[in-house]
Amino acid sequence: MKIKFTFLLLVSLVATCALAQSPYGTIQDKNNPYVKGRQSHVINQNVRFADKLSTLASAPKAEAPTELDPSLFVQPEGELQLMRRSGVDYLPVWGQPAPAPYEEKGTYVVKGTDGNYYFKNFVTNMCNGGTWIKGDVEGNVISVKTGQICTQLWYDNGETNQVYTYYLYALEAHEETGIDWYGEEYTYTVFSPDESVTEILFHIEADGSITSQDGDMLYGGVIEEEDGTFTWPGYGDMDCTFYPFDEMPQIAPDEVEFSDYVFSNYPYATDIAYRIIQGGILDNTFYIKGLAEIIPEGIVMATIEGDKARIVTNQFLGVDDTYSTLVYLKPCSYTIETDEWGWSTIYTDEVDEMVMDYDAAASRFSNDELGLLINAGKMAVLSHEQYLRPTFYKFEEKAATPSSPEWTQYYPFTETEYSAWGYAGFNIYTTDVDNNYILPDKLFYSCYLDQTPLVFSVEDYPELEEDMTVIPYAFSNYDIVASNEIHYIYFYRGDFENFGVQTIYRGGGEEKRSPIIYYYQTSITEAIDSNATVVETSYFDLTGRQLQGLKKGLNIVVMKYSNGTTKSTKVMVR
Repeated sequence: MKIKFTFLLLVSLVATCALAQSPYGTIQDKNNPYVKGRQSHVINQNVRFADKLSTLASAPKAEAPTELDPSLFVQPEGELQLMRRSGVDYLPVWGQPAPAPYEEKGTYVVKGTDGNYYFKNFVTNMCNGGTWIKGDVEGNVISVKTGQICTQLWYDNGETNQVYTYYLYALEAHEETGIDWYGEEYTYTVFSPDESVTEILFHIEADGSITSQDGDMLYGGVIEEEDGTFTWPGYGDMDCTFYPFDEMPQIAPDEVEFSDYVFSNYPYATDIAYRIIQGGILDNTFYIKGLAEIIPEGIVMATIEGDKARIVTNQFLGVDDTYSTLVYLKPCSYTIETDEWGWSTIYTDEVDEMVMDYDAAASRFSNDELGLLINAGKMAVLSHEQYLRPTFYKFEEKAATPSSPEWTQYYPFTETEYSAWGYAGFNIYTTDVDNNYILPDKLFYSCYLDQTPLVFSVEDYPELEEDMTVIPYAFSNYDIVASNEIHYIYFYRGDFENFGVQTIYRGGGEEKRSPIIYYYQTSITEAIDSNATVVETSYFDLTGRQLQGLKKGLNIVVMKYSNGTTKSTKVMVR
């Protein structure tokens, strides 16, 4: 039986898994990763447009798992315990599976009423989603039979839903040779199921630990292809030991009444991000649910003391189904270093607590100096998610005038021998004119060619139910691009002078609109009165990447004026 390795990140990855940050490869001290220390996140603030455009709505999305085998996700009867897990896992890195040691993963284990053991998410890093496998017990030995279904996921390819079933196998590696594009010979590793291995053995120790009896055996989930071959996506484990673990995830009392809160933060230190989470106050404790995207049911607590609220470190949120890590909340300090090319590195260090300012009347919590980490494990700073300068405030929907759109780039209608088109790039923000959060699903926009709304017709776009001039905030197709606040419109006519954009909010039972903000091709003087002054200047390259200043080549300079208008000009630096 042959197997092929693929670097495609699990064809069945759901969107939340695909976007989650792997905890490996970012720790500063790779030789001693479990010493309490510092983690760095390197970002390029000049490529935010490109980064966000890579996560468009066309990415796979999860739906209710109605097509999966439900028996695989049912917790077996018996005594449930959470166990800390150590070992070595494999992740696909640059096209090849690479090992990484771990100490602080977690697995739920059931001592079944039938005398056997059952393991949840047995193969780590595979976005298991809650599948269970069986380990037969004889004396103090647990035998996990190969060939069991260890993961079952499904993927929406846009037309039909497909179920992908991964089977547990021991894997063996051997070297093969190939010829590259230059005619040079090279070697690469091929992994195949070891058909001689029918079970993976563990020993039950006196203290309740479960230790591997096959420490050098690599095992993982593989999927059978139609031609009888198998594909291994590169995720596996070896030398695994399970230890008793006495921490329990934090929970909120039943008496807590949760309501919508706006959570804002600065994930890249400059761009602000918003989303709705759940919060509730009981007996001087603020309970937060949904802060961790990787484990949405995790509870974070802040203790209210007068006009302050304290969030202490190492709050245990539970085990995530993506990487099987023990997830903790850690407050952190951070520093940012930016080089001459615009690359910024954010360094985060654990602190004992975050003290937030608390405004009881507004039910608002904020801290403008520290950050919060959703962390993989307790001992080291090794985060899945980071949130800098967090703010929480109670959300109340009301009628509001949305913020005006902001131009980022514009390419005028151009006819060539092969094509004729143009495009407009602009940001639409989920805030009103008072900088309060508004709901994205009630936010829309319209485009104007001079004074006439741009129509997207059913004739040109058969997927529409009717002609469209008002576009939902998150709507995308091949001519309308939306990725968070970033939007692009492609157009195929040039019978106008100026392209305009207007935002529309239908919240609180009313519809309110921003002014129409035009990108003036012929004359900017119509947009700026004699008393207006420049209040903000931004720089972009032709791909929409924001720059720290003028760079060599063609630059787009966007100036915002005190009357709310903007002016965009092209500047060539030689």
